[in-house]
Amino acid sequence: MSGLTSKLALATLTLVATNAQAQDAEWDVDTTYLSYVEADDRVSVAKTMANLTRQEDGRKIIVNLVHDTMSGASPTGAVRSNNSAVTFTGVSGGSGFSAGNGSDYSLSTFEDTRIQAGANLSQQTSRTTTLDYGAVVSKESDYDSFGANVGFTRERADKLASLTMGLAATFDSIYQSDSGATPQALGDVSQSQSFGKGQRNTIDGLVGGTRVLNKQTIAQVNVSLSLSEGYHSDPYKIISATTDNNQIIANFHDSRPSSRVRTSLFGKVVHQLGDTPHSIHVGYRVYNDDWGINSHTADFRYHRQLTKKQYLQPHVRVYRQSQADFYYRRFYVDDALNPILPSDGIASSDYRLDAMTSVTLGMKYGIALTKNTDIRVRAEYLAQTFDNDDYGGNDALVFQTSFKYKF
Repeated sequence: MSGLTSKLALATLTLVATNAQAQDAEWDVDTTYLSYVEADDRVSVAKTMANLTRQEDGRKIIVNLVHDTMSGASPTGAVRSNNSAVTFTGVSGGSGFSAGNGSDYSLSTFEDTRIQAGANLSQQTSRTTTLDYGAVVSKESDYDSFGANVGFTRERADKLASLTMGLAATFDSIYQSDSGATPQALGDVSQSQSFGKGQRNTIDGLVGGTRVLNKQTIAQVNVSLSLSEGYHSDPYKIISATTDNNQIIANFHDSRPSSRVRTSLFGKVVHQLGDTPHSIHVGYRVYNDDWGINSHTADFRYHRQLTKKQYLQPHVRVYRQSQADFYYRRFYVDDALNPILPSDGIASSDYRLDAMTSVTLGMKYGIALTKNTDIRVRAEYLAQTFDNDDYGGNDALVFQTSFKYKF
């Protein structure tokens, strides 16, 4: 058993043991299957999740299990071109993430599996105060992660307002699946050195509050801050240096700053429509980081109660972000065909750091089959457009079905 797995197992057993004496607690299990499929044989993800929740007087424990399988083809960052002056055998040189066919290696095929497990305990310490803490561990072929969190919620005596504070720490190891190492930052792909696993530590903090505005309206506001130090590059992404006629002269590994500071402000309003059981949910998020990325997210849901046991929920989400300060679509070369690299050694052509717009349209249907059983089904269409990336856009379909049973 790995060190990370051992830590989670210990945390989980400790939390379960805390509740082991209760004989009349309420249990429920919530299972979900999610399918995410991008167009043109790009990325496909099949996710299976299970949440086991146990509640008793003033205490709730949740054990979460996740299993993902991921496959397909992802943009490497290389320029789309069959005109190359260099030989290239693969982003990582291994079967875990290999280059596509031909000399156009702007897409790289991959297969991977992720397993995640977590546990969280919520303890009501008084009539108006609740303490939450938990741990989570995640394992992939090229990514290990362990995290812990603690949170505090204080309600007003009349239950019309609450304050929440939370703190989380995450410890990640990132590496190429075949070598267990990371490549030299901004090193020439054909001759770069390898280094050990990349380590990244992150601290996340959140302060938020909810307020009942009137009989039919509730508002929520959250402010979050994230500080991370360590390895932030993607060991599989590369950047091409090309001539004006698109001939690739060389490729270089991704190189990102060793730290990141992220802040966000989120607001949400839930309003019941008159005396009906229907409601609207409107959310807005503003995000900023010191990489130069600013984003705005608007989210709208309409909860339509069809009967006492059935509902529909249309969903619209619009997202827009600016590009990172160190985003380069490509490097150019001088008259002697020498690549012109940034003086600070920081550059990435990862399409996720490009300026982009994303629109999601979806529908959710829920039905209570019995007093203790309900089913939810969700289908969504995602359309992304990028300002500079060679592929220009990306479309995906999301399908999710969930089954919940109380016992």
